[in-house]
Amino acid sequence: MTDERELLDNEDADVERPVSIPPELPVLPLRDTVLFPNSFMPLAVARESSVQLIEEAIADDRLVGVFTQLEPGTEEPTQEELYPIGTATHIHKMFKLPDGTLRLIVQGQVRLHLDEVLGSENYIRARVSQADEVVQECDRLEIDALQRNIKNNFQQVVSLSPLLSDDLQALAGNIVEPGKLADFIASSLTTIQTSAKQEVLGKLDVRERMETLNRTLIKELEVLELGSKIQSEVQSEVGKSQREYLLREQMKAIQKELGETDDQTKEIEELKEKIEAAGMPESVQKEALRELDRLSRMPVAAAEYTVSRTYLDWLVMLPWDVRTEEVIELPHTKDVLDVDHSGLEKAKDRILEYLAV
Repeated sequence: MTDERELLDNEDADVERPVSIPPELPVLPLRDTVLFPNSFMPLAVARESSVQLIEEAIADDRLVGVFTQLEPGTEEPTQEELYPIGTATHIHKMFKLPDGTLRLIVQGQVRLHLDEVLGSENYIRARVSQADEVVQECDRLEIDALQRNIKNNFQQVVSLSPLLSDDLQALAGNIVEPGKLADFIASSLTTIQTSAKQEVLGKLDVRERMETLNRTLIKELEVLELGSKIQSEVQSEVGKSQREYLLREQMKAIQKELGETDDQTKEIEELKEKIEAAGMPESVQKEALRELDRLSRMPVAAAEYTVSRTYLDWLVMLPWDVRTEEVIELPHTKDVLDVDHSGLEKAKDRILEYLAV
């Protein structure tokens, strides 16, 4: 947030000091990051070629051309694998970490066009030219309307997004120039895709840039409003369930104090006694008691109440600790099978084999 305040405090000073762009600049490729003019940004540099580039640029106090890669996974991007519009960048601070990587604080200056890559030995060097923004006089009225629309949409996005500081609304309100406003808002939106940010950066016509940003804001606002609606519905449902549970527990406590019990409580207590007397194995009894606890918290009218109750009744009815001593007489068994079932010789043989073991 301090960086954005610096942006606004130094805005007029930047206008007074036009940036001189040399015809050739070293190029720093960025992965999944877009740097806008007049904005500050922290960057991490790990590639050996990029580390060398930064160290030489700081030693010679040179500007660096920053261009975003089309594919983040590319290790050594060519000209075709970089977006054609980037930003001339001044390195404010550099911190070198023990592992050799760098942490930078950089400031975007002006838009650049990547004209031609001259070489990639050690690092990329390229011929560049300043890409000036264009404002058509006939678009002034539409730009004013878009500027108001964008500020209003951005205010709603900030109010709904947990990732954006409320201070951004005031900072955006202090920016008068429409082109700088679009750049500031696009750089502040942390949730939009890199390609969407690059599309805003690549628009040199201010009206087209603001139209692109406005569409992005409207889409982001729709997503946030839908997410807020879903969250509200979930919280309402959870709150309702918790309220019902608390009221039920309070009602049980009152009935207990008065020496009264309702029919559901009696059923639960009877089922618990049956479970404990059924002689179930420990693991089965644990599962039965867990299901009973779940049943006790269900309203009787719930669809799952009958299913859960039937499951517990079935568990209780099984003869867990009952064994019968029987003597299996195979000739008698064969006679019974022959009388009760005509044919099915193979099936009857299998039954007799099983009983004989």
